[in-house]
Amino acid sequence: MKFSLKLGLLPQLLLVFVVAFFCGEMIPEFYRSLFYTVSVQIQEILIFFLPFVIFSYLFSCFLSFEDNILVFIASLVIFMVVSNFLSMMYSYGVGVGCFSFIKATAAEINMNGLKHLGCIRLPKIPNDYALISGTSLGVFFFYFRNKTAAKISAFMKNGADFFLKKVFIPVVPLFIFGFMLKMATDGALDHAIKTYAPVFAAAIIALVAYTVFMFGIASRFRFRDWKRYIKNSIPMAITGFSTMSSAATMPLLFDSAEKNTNHSPVVKAYVPATINIHHVGDGVVFPIVMMTTMLTFGMALPDLSTYLVFAGYYLVLKFGAAAVPGGGAMVMMPILASLMGFDATMQGFMLGLYMLFDPFITVTNTMCNGASVIVFARIFDKRKKAA
Repeated sequence: MKFSLKLGLLPQLLLVFVVAFFCGEMIPEFYRSLFYTVSVQIQEILIFFLPFVIFSYLFSCFLSFEDNILVFIASLVIFMVVSNFLSMMYSYGVGVGCFSFIKATAAEINMNGLKHLGCIRLPKIPNDYALISGTSLGVFFFYFRNKTAAKISAFMKNGADFFLKKVFIPVVPLFIFGFMLKMATDGALDHAIKTYAPVFAAAIIALVAYTVFMFGIASRFRFRDWKRYIKNSIPMAITGFSTMSSAATMPLLFDSAEKNTNHSPVVKAYVPATINIHHVGDGVVFPIVMMTTMLTFGMALPDLSTYLVFAGYYLVLKFGAAAVPGGGAMVMMPILASLMGFDATMQGFMLGLYMLFDPFITVTNTMCNGASVIVFARIFDKRKKAA
């Protein structure tokens, strides 16, 4: 009888944290440096391919819209941007509020800590170029439809999907492990877990509260509708938690959205258009994890003006985020490096923490999509009748 044990991504990440935290310093220094070197090299490869990924997803995102519903598209984009922005401002308030009750001290980093053994440096294309060109070409070919452009868009998206799903995602635990060993050796990992555990709990509570509130808005705070909407959405929440994939919840999202909107025709256009760009869960968790990382490494929290600049980048790059675990965080790494001063270790640490939240993020993304489609269908159907 053949027996095989295959761990999912989340158990693998948990195992990585446990091994690094409890056994990291037991591993001989050479092998710790070797694992760290592999992580740094993987990061070089990721940063090299990220502009291609961002361009591909932005380009295909705009081309995927239908050309006969221009008002719908404009309304949808505005609705998504506003919703994502509000979730980020909510997160900023939660993060600042939580950290005000915690003695935020920087970890005592060992400056002579773990070093990598050297890696091959790859050329870097500014992500701004990918952002601007992907958006510009996407909008252009949205108005001027072209079969060749559509084929190129599909080919590039498939290539980006292959890189992320078949190449990068399988090595994520190894990628994270090297940075976790670096932090364990330098003394930052123990500090972060012991000092900021309450913040992680607060982040999950914040996700639940925001989701419930979104359904409250959708139901106009009528308890019976509130309860019914949430009940209809529970199957997709369970699916999202277990698969960590918003795309996997799409059939269930269709089903619950049609029940909750009395089979509004808006649902069929709204769900596929927003499944990969309306990420309320990411908007809540990402800033909290970012602030945790900053404090762990002795950096001050961003002021409101800096945070708004960061939010602006985030809102635009959400259109180019890959629909894979940690995809929203991956495209933001170069921005964190340039705007917030994150080095390779900080980026690896933050990505690891962020991905541990991924099941909760996915549940929030799908549930809030289910709530927002109710609001959007109500608004758009009224506009349609008025016209």
